[in-house]
Amino acid sequence: MKVNNLFNWVFLLSACALLAIGRVYDERLTIYSVNLVIVLSLVYVSVLAFILFSVKSIVWSKSKLLFYSLYLFMFISTPVLWIVFDVNLYGFEKFMNFWIIVVPLTFIVAEMFDSKQVMKMFFVLLGVSCFLALLSAVGLSVSERADGRMATLGGGPIVFARWMGFGIITLFLLPYKFKSGFKYLMLVTFLILALASGSRGPILSLFIVGILYLGLNFNRLIVKVSLGVLLISLFILISGVGEKISGVGNFDRVFMNVSKKGGSKQSTSTRTNLAIGSLILLQHYPLGVGAGNWQQVSNEIRPTHLMPLEYPHNLFLEVACEYGLHVLFILVLLFIFIIHLSYVKMIKYKDENSLYPLLFYLLIFLSLNSLVSGMLNDSRLLFIIISMVLINKPLIILRKSNG
Repeated sequence: MKVNNLFNWVFLLSACALLAIGRVYDERLTIYSVNLVIVLSLVYVSVLAFILFSVKSIVWSKSKLLFYSLYLFMFISTPVLWIVFDVNLYGFEKFMNFWIIVVPLTFIVAEMFDSKQVMKMFFVLLGVSCFLALLSAVGLSVSERADGRMATLGGGPIVFARWMGFGIITLFLLPYKFKSGFKYLMLVTFLILALASGSRGPILSLFIVGILYLGLNFNRLIVKVSLGVLLISLFILISGVGEKISGVGNFDRVFMNVSKKGGSKQSTSTRTNLAIGSLILLQHYPLGVGAGNWQQVSNEIRPTHLMPLEYPHNLFLEVACEYGLHVLFILVLLFIFIIHLSYVKMIKYKDENSLYPLLFYLLIFLSLNSLVSGMLNDSRLLFIIISMVLINKPLIILRKSNG
């Protein structure tokens, strides 16, 4: 990016702050009658406009064509479907947050970022995870819910757990030499807080990523992992720290399906009902019902089985129901191409000090998350990672930094 360093940092910090908040306006973040989110949004949009006009060319590829086609079809479908099915405040806010924060930022990352810019962005985003962990430590990340689950600015327990998982994977795989004490302390802290959120989707996704990482690096890691698991298990059994940790947040909820006789189907049955409602809606309206209209139309179709939530908690189902099966087809193709591309780049540069292992495992983690929890706007980190994979220049760090 051909801008001065200060300008670059202003854009990066404001963009990452909005990624953390997830919206361009939030009435909760007001200090002395000044809404901090509006200030951040104005700064971000002002700098964004300047940067967008500085883009001179686009380097095309099959994956990038799919990526931009997805945006194009979503943009075209929305006003047309709103004319047919009407528009509500929730859908309008959802549309504006996605198109102001996610879409232009991913375009700039894909077209203008290089390895240095990506590294800077990861440091800022890792700082967001640390900041949220700090807020939880002083009791400011506990939601108003009766169950006391951890939450985050601009999102609930699911988003909080996702940020903690992002922090774990980033700390573990970012090609930067952190001081060992800080690194492992934060890894344990992120894991405990993710469990305390009570959100099983991100925890399950993190577990699957860990198994995948171990499988792809088995010969190199099996001894270290086995020894680490043994030492941690002995420490928990001998010290009794497990009982103390289980009292934080809603730790037990993560394991509730296996901790009770016969299992608890409270959450899994809800997900099943959301999926069934989505499939029935698609049978009636395969071309979509418009952003934000999923709940309303679903309840009109089945008034005896009202949907209590505003979205189906599955990115594929949400895109299919609100934008149409044709847009879902593009999204599925994009996922296939991007996961394959990120894996190919990871293998190609395996002997280099590259960012591709981090991008690959984050891509898997965030993709799995998007299929079991959250909505389209909650997948904003996933779209950022996709845009990083699409960067034409190799994301190689020439020299490891000293911790």
